[in-house]
Amino acid sequence: MKMFSEKTSKILIMFGIGLFLIGIVLFFWQNLRFDISQQIDSNKFSQFGDFVGGIIGSLLAFAGVILFYVALTEQREDIRINRDVLKTQVNALEQQIKEFELQREELELTREVFVDQSKTLKLQQFESTFFNSMTLLNNIIGNISYTVNNTPTYQRPGDEPAFPQPDRSKTYLGRDCFDFFYKDLKSEYTKLIADYSLKNIKQVYVPNSDFNIPKEVKNEFALAAWDNFFDYTHSDLGHYFRTIYNIVKFINDKKPENPKYYTNLLRSQFSTYEHLLLFYNCISEFGNEKFKPLIIEYSMLDNLASSELLDNEHREFYPEKAYE
Repeated sequence: MKMFSEKTSKILIMFGIGLFLIGIVLFFWQNLRFDISQQIDSNKFSQFGDFVGGIIGSLLAFAGVILFYVALTEQREDIRINRDVLKTQVNALEQQIKEFELQREELELTREVFVDQSKTLKLQQFESTFFNSMTLLNNIIGNISYTVNNTPTYQRPGDEPAFPQPDRSKTYLGRDCFDFFYKDLKSEYTKLIADYSLKNIKQVYVPNSDFNIPKEVKNEFALAAWDNFFDYTHSDLGHYFRTIYNIVKFINDKKPENPKYYTNLLRSQFSTYEHLLLFYNCISEFGNEKFKPLIIEYSMLDNLASSELLDNEHREFYPEKAYE
């Protein structure tokens, strides 16, 4: 048994109480009669008080010290236990923090995977629509036709044949038509320039000659020539240009990672004369407001055959960004 324990303290207290009772008996053995008339023996009471204070009091005080020590010891043990529990809780919290950190990293990786998958899915959807639109454009081009009449004309009545000649007209399909379309546009432009030359310069206009015609007039005639040309070709070319516009607009709206890659793919499909016709379509009332800004934004006039323009000065219809 430990000396300094609660049990020892109880023994001392019981022992002290026992001594107190024994002391009462010893000190008052011959004086058990209770008589008020007798005088109190102060010496006996003093001796009893000394006995209680000196011996019993010391025992009880020692028992109190032991109880205090036990209480401090238990309190210290409780503090140690609480500290260990707190340390365990801290360790558990640190472990939870590590687990949460690992979970966060896993969630971040999962999110990145989902983002990559989402990007891949969006790209697949975009490219599917884009290439389907390119296929549609090629189908539209394949259905375009242009008929050229090669029947000879006879200048003098005597040159006419004595019997009817067969029709020598020939029909072209697809991209072969755009060469003839552009020649028709150039013919419309040349007529306007020739009429202006006769009325204002008093000279017969000769193509590629040095005529002093103001740039503003040539620009105005380019727009007028396109309007005249498009009046009789819109049934063939209207659907064609609308499809190109919608493809470029689709790229601009969806904003893939590298939009110019797709506009360059589209541009690479143009023949020389398709490219030139696109140039004039987008400065006309049909494309100037919506289509022309996209042509500039994605530099879709790169590699344009500028030498084949109706006039070299027409290049100024677009800023240099369009040709980059």
